[in-house]
Amino acid sequence: MKHSQITNNQICENPRNLRHLRSIKMKNQIKKSKLSYLLAIMACFVLSGCSNPKNQESTDAEKSAVADTNVFEGNFWRNQALTDIMPYWLEHSLDTVDGAFITNFDRSWNQIKGTEKHPSMISRHIFGYSVAYLFTGEEKYLNIASGAVDFLLEHAWDKEYGGWYNRLDKQGNPTDSTKNTFVQFYTNTGLSLYYLVTHDKNVLRYIEKSNEIAETKRQDTINGGFYDVLNRDLSVKSYGKNFSSEVVPVSSYMLYLYLATRDDKYLEQAERIMNVALDKMQCPETDWIIEPFDKDWNCITRNSNLKTEINIGHNQELVWMFYRLYLLTEKKEYLDSTKAITEKIYKWGVAENGAWYSNSGRKDPSMHTDFSYWWIQVYGNMFDIFNYKLTGDKKYLKHFKKGADFWNKYFIDKKYGDTYRGVFLDGKIKDDIKAAPDKTCYHAMEYNLLISLYLDLWVNEKPVELYYCIQSPKENEKFYPSPIEDLSVKIEEVTINGENWADFNKDEAYINLPGLEKVEMKVVLK
Repeated sequence: MKHSQITNNQICENPRNLRHLRSIKMKNQIKKSKLSYLLAIMACFVLSGCSNPKNQESTDAEKSAVADTNVFEGNFWRNQALTDIMPYWLEHSLDTVDGAFITNFDRSWNQIKGTEKHPSMISRHIFGYSVAYLFTGEEKYLNIASGAVDFLLEHAWDKEYGGWYNRLDKQGNPTDSTKNTFVQFYTNTGLSLYYLVTHDKNVLRYIEKSNEIAETKRQDTINGGFYDVLNRDLSVKSYGKNFSSEVVPVSSYMLYLYLATRDDKYLEQAERIMNVALDKMQCPETDWIIEPFDKDWNCITRNSNLKTEINIGHNQELVWMFYRLYLLTEKKEYLDSTKAITEKIYKWGVAENGAWYSNSGRKDPSMHTDFSYWWIQVYGNMFDIFNYKLTGDKKYLKHFKKGADFWNKYFIDKKYGDTYRGVFLDGKIKDDIKAAPDKTCYHAMEYNLLISLYLDLWVNEKPVELYYCIQSPKENEKFYPSPIEDLSVKIEEVTINGENWADFNKDEAYINLPGLEKVEMKVVLK
C-alpha cells in the first residue's frame, strides 16, 4: 500500500499485536513495520494534535519562570518527556521508507551528515519510546518501538557469528561488521526496557545471546574486564579497556534485565563487573576513576590537557551503579568503597549554579572545563536524589533544585524541542546538535523516567502509574513491573484489560498474569 492511499479509517484501527508481527515472515515484518511508523506518525498528528510543538525562542522571562516550577513533582518530569522531548522525535526522526530512525539532525531538525544507522542508536530510541508507553499506555509509542525492534533483529544481528554489527546503511545492510563493545552493550539497552514492558520472549533470547558473547568472547578471563573491540568472527581486535567497555553493561541494560527477569545471574554478573571496574580503574593517588587502559590495566595518557583528564560523568555513573547495587543487595561496602569518589565529585565536579562539569583535572581538580554535556547534567541530578535517598539529608534536595533548574533553563530547547548536546557553565549554547550516533532521545527519557519515579516514591511518597502490554503470557506467569532498583516498592493496584485484577503479591511486587492472548495492564506502585 502506498502512503498516499492510507485512509482515516485505517489510521484509527488498532495496530496489529506484537504476536502477529512475530509470527509472519520477516520480509513482511519489515513492510508492516514501515507502515506502522507512518500510522503512528499520522495518528499522532491527526488524532492527538501533537504536531504543534512550540516554535519560538525562549525569552529571559520564560527561562526565569522555569525556576518557579515544582521540579520535585514526578508529573513535572513526565510532562517534560511527553511535551518537550518525544513530540519532536515523533515528528522528525522516524524513517518511514526503510525503517528505524534517521541518525543525524542539526538543532532545527534538518538532516545532516550521512544516512548510516547504528544499532546502538536504534536501541536507545527503542528505550525512549518504551518509556513513553510506560507513562501513557498509548499504542503509538509501543507500535514504533515494536517496528524498530523488528528492524534491529532482522538487520543488526550477525546471523553467522552472532553479535550486533557496528553500523548499517540506510536500508539496514552492514557497513561495519566489527563488534565494538560499546555498541554491543548499548544495543541491549532499549531491548531490555522493551522486554520489561512487553515480556517479548524473542527479544529476551537476543539479549541473552549477546550477553553470552560478552561473557565467553569479550571477557578477559586473566586480567578481568572486557576487551574493547571484537572482529566479526568474535576474535579479539582490540585488547584495550575503557569505561564504556567496563561499566556500561551495568548502567545500560543489566540492572533493567535483572529487574525484569529476577534472574540472579544478572545481578551477580553486575556485581562482578563493578567490583573489577572499581579495583582496576580507581587511581590510588587521587581516588578518581581514570581511563583508558591497555589489556594489563596500565593507564594510557592520551592528551596533555590537564583540564580533561577526569570525566565527571563517568565518575558519577560508576558511583551511581554501586548505589543501585546497594539497594538490591544491602551490601554496605558498596557505599563505603565509593565514599571518597562521591566526596570528590561534590567538591570538584559541580558549579555553584548547579551545572555539572564535563571534566576536571586529575592532580589539580580545581582545573575544569567550562561546559557540560546533557547526559552528565542528568546523571548529576539523579546523583543528588540518590544521595538524598541514602542519607535523608535535605541538602541534596537543594542541590538537585539547582541542577534541575539549570537543565530546564539551558539544556531544554524551547524553540525546536529536545535538548542541546552541550552548554557552557553560564548557560550559553556550546553544541546545539539534536541527533547523532551517540545522541538520541535515550538519556533525556531515561532521566524523565527515573527522576519522576525517584521523586514520587522517595521524596513525595505518593503512588505512580505505569503501563504494560504483555503478549500471550503463560497462566500465572510472574511479572515484576518496577523499573527501579528499590525492592521496597510495592504494588497498590492492578488493572488488566480495563478490569481490576487482584492476583498479585503486594509486598514482593509481582503480578500473576492471566493466560490471555494480550494483557494491557496499568499498575500503581507505591
